[in-house]
Amino acid sequence: MKKIPALFLTLIGFIILNLYFNLIPTLLPKNDILRFFHLLLFFPLAYIVARKLNREGMALYGVVFYKGWLRNLFLGFFIGFSFWAVLFSLYFLLGKYEFIGFAPLLNATANIFVILIGFGLGSLINDMIVRGYLINQLKGKIPLPVIFTISLIIYTFDDIWNAGFSVQNTIFSFALGLSLTYSFIKANSIWVDTGIHFGLNVLYGLFFGVSQQIGGGILLFKETSTSSNLTIWLSTFLSLLILLTVFLLNRYIIVYKPGARKSMDETRKIDI
Repeated sequence: MKKIPALFLTLIGFIILNLYFNLIPTLLPKNDILRFFHLLLFFPLAYIVARKLNREGMALYGVVFYKGWLRNLFLGFFIGFSFWAVLFSLYFLLGKYEFIGFAPLLNATANIFVILIGFGLGSLINDMIVRGYLINQLKGKIPLPVIFTISLIIYTFDDIWNAGFSVQNTIFSFALGLSLTYSFIKANSIWVDTGIHFGLNVLYGLFFGVSQQIGGGILLFKETSTSSNLTIWLSTFLSLLILLTVFLLNRYIIVYKPGARKSMDETRKIDI
């Protein structure tokens, strides 16, 4: 396949996946069951797109179950959850939020389930599209730094689409995107990246729920008018610290080597 047709097919595949994930929810009623099936049906669509591009199924997206993938996932989750726990703790200490209490037990149980499923699938799918698909499809066609930049820019715009535009949010999305993109390339698979993404989203969901509204989670709070200007940059600063943390924990990341047997001693490190 010539380079130009291959890049064109990559673009078509990206448009199909991105429109399905980001556009269709805006056309559907806000219903948790519909949203669940919308997320679930992404995977057969992704598999069909991968097969049409003559790749090995879900491996196109970095979804490969090699020995060490689960450890990578838990490592990433621990990093993301821990840093966002620090973030929200600072929000309360600095007066941005005031804690009220907990949601009723029945509501809390249902919310935890929805948060885990909704944010788990949502994080995985987003990572599959803007990192797994783009990086693996473009690898070998254009230089890796260019691929890194393309993936980072698309993630930033994708975040703006969902959260709305502001200078602070754009800088935050860019900083977080650095950490997530580096994690994907370092591990040569999706698991550290998705673990971080899932971990911070779960912590966020405990306060805001999948509705992303105050009162939607299981920890009830209210915003105050006494918060410091410092608080608006905390998420960006901690996102950069996540990047530093992943870099420092490089030796604990199990790197996927295509074609190797599923044993840890045959999994090599990739330094970037």
